[in-house]
Amino acid sequence: MLQGKKKTEKREGAFPSKTLKFQNAPPILSNIEKQLKNKLKRPLSKKEIAKILSLKSNDKKFENILNNLILTGKLIQLKNSKYGLSSSMEMISGIIEVNPKGFGFLIRDDSKNDIFIPMHLMSTALDKDRVLVKIIKSSRGAKEEGKVISVLERRTQKIIGTLKNKGKFFYVIPDDRRILKNIFIDNVDLRERDAERKVIVKLNDWESPKMNPTGDVVEFVDAKNKVDMMGTIILMENGFETKFPNEVEYEAERINFDVSEISGRKDLRNEFVFTIDPVDAKDFDDAVSIEKKDGNYRIGVHIADVSYFVKENSLLDKEAYKRGTSVYLIDKTVPMLPEKLSNEICSLKEREDRFTFTCEFTLNQMGKTTDYAIFPSVIKSKKRFTYEEAEKVIDGDEKSKLKDYLMLMIDATERMKKYSIENNRIDFDIPEIEIILSDKKEPILIREKKHLKTHKMVEHFMVAANNIVSEHLFKKTKRTIYRSHPEPDMEKLDSLRIALKSYGYRLLNTSPRSIQNLIEKSEKTDNGFVIREMILRSMMKAKYSTSNEGHYGLGLDYYTHFTSPIRRYPDLIVHRQLKSILSGIHYNYDALDLIAKHCTEREWAAERAERDSEDIAKMYYINSHPQKDYEGIISSVTQFGLFIQLKELFVEGLVKFRDMDDDFYRVREDGVSIIGIHKKNIITMGDKVQVKVLNIDADKKMLDLKIIRFVKKYH
Repeated sequence: MLQGKKKTEKREGAFPSKTLKFQNAPPILSNIEKQLKNKLKRPLSKKEIAKILSLKSNDKKFENILNNLILTGKLIQLKNSKYGLSSSMEMISGIIEVNPKGFGFLIRDDSKNDIFIPMHLMSTALDKDRVLVKIIKSSRGAKEEGKVISVLERRTQKIIGTLKNKGKFFYVIPDDRRILKNIFIDNVDLRERDAERKVIVKLNDWESPKMNPTGDVVEFVDAKNKVDMMGTIILMENGFETKFPNEVEYEAERINFDVSEISGRKDLRNEFVFTIDPVDAKDFDDAVSIEKKDGNYRIGVHIADVSYFVKENSLLDKEAYKRGTSVYLIDKTVPMLPEKLSNEICSLKEREDRFTFTCEFTLNQMGKTTDYAIFPSVIKSKKRFTYEEAEKVIDGDEKSKLKDYLMLMIDATERMKKYSIENNRIDFDIPEIEIILSDKKEPILIREKKHLKTHKMVEHFMVAANNIVSEHLFKKTKRTIYRSHPEPDMEKLDSLRIALKSYGYRLLNTSPRSIQNLIEKSEKTDNGFVIREMILRSMMKAKYSTSNEGHYGLGLDYYTHFTSPIRRYPDLIVHRQLKSILSGIHYNYDALDLIAKHCTEREWAAERAERDSEDIAKMYYINSHPQKDYEGIISSVTQFGLFIQLKELFVEGLVKFRDMDDDFYRVREDGVSIIGIHKKNIITMGDKVQVKVLNIDADKKMLDLKIIRFVKKYH
């Protein structure tokens, strides 16, 4: 059992010392890189590098280290079978983002400013590939430019597009506008009547940018409807597979739950443990329990023990790593794990024995955690609530044991909420929407989701558990996969201050408390939406990292993801680390940097896919109501037009300056408003407008609008 005691000033998070059988964490990539920087002054052979690291060149550990260094772009494999340090050759690794016009930007692994890659220097890089780039221009005051030297990892393995032919020669025009070259097809069994069909192409190796890429048609796409088709395209563009490989499914099918394997677990099956999830959920990965004693709460957060079933380096593990996360489109879910695991033996179903990992903690009357324990357990959920059912019980007049437990949770949540707000948590309270589909999977209704007390209740319990586990791992090993949210960039904050000044607000400092005060001050005014949007856009994106940077938005010094191992790979790694500490068995830390970067990229890809799925469905909905006008609010100002967020649909469209025929407009210095050159009419971010739809291109996710009239102007 992992236990800790939280004192007034400093918490002592400790396992019993007898369980620790190693003192130091194993060597990690950053230390190895430092060794090589000191001694690798020229390109060396594999054998010479192994000697520097005091390893044998045929040692499996050395092979893993070498592969990780190459994959992360730290080492470059040269043509003469030697290796050099990328940093000494002015080379940078990262993920490339490609523009439909052909150029790209390198999102650097070192988190420094992006590097512009001109079209003619893109080589064979495709969007989201991991690449190595040589800096070719870096003068004072000028943005760095680069040249793609090699593709370290091809993220785009399959492409969806339209099959075309010229006689017996077939090629595919990609649906993804960021792929500018047609794919030449190698298949010899295609027929002329196959032309014009949607197909999935598996790419072959593509080494020369002077040649077209080649590939094989592996599947014809026969979608049931437009939403289904676009879902397939979105998943493909973001590197997600809907089907699991046969060998992975086979491995999953061979796994069974055997409750007799309970040894080493705390038996909580007699405790009142329950789940609260969305109505359509099947992968229940968290359950809770609560009791009140002497004015304090003892809270249990019980998480599905996926690590018990998914063994490290198994086929299931490798596939879960590749996916990184589950993806939730409006019409389908693409799970990280096969359904046998995600929806069955790992899912914390009502009245079924399940293996779990428990984080149990005491909450005092101030809402502060005073002690905790982390341990493997077995539970039997007594009740499966939906959020709506739990809310109904809370609000109802009928007394019951169920209501008693839920009311304890409500009170505990209020304590945590008060403590977290007082300690710098930012609450953006962002509206969420739900899209109702017909039997034919067509969007027929779009509405805002109700904000329920039960949503916040579960969220606070999970955040508390993640925080406790993160601090515990920090004190035990320092090295884990943290969920980091860095402080806002100073340049963005300066822009935010200028924009806020236009609305009569001042940002006194950069603390989360100051940001929260600003949100609360503005939320009841007409410009509350705009202030929240401006603040959101100034925030950095959360990421996974092996260095503890804290979580700015939550106001926490320590944070990780522990509570969703069925649908997030980092949580699975965290569970394995906790078990290694409990057992005293050495954990291999070498790959953590690579895992953190990969999981960040996969999470961002999933977010893009989910956002695109929603936006495209909204556009199909708008297209089915062609005569309808919409009320919206100006959400941002650019050099080419105004973005309008449609009020009832929560989707953005663009009003181009060239479609504003009452005057010629230019952007003012504040960056949040425009002014007419002749009539001096000022239009500002936050103005409410009525618009009509000029053009919809769902494939390109573009919505062109025209302002009919102003409903309410800020100036």
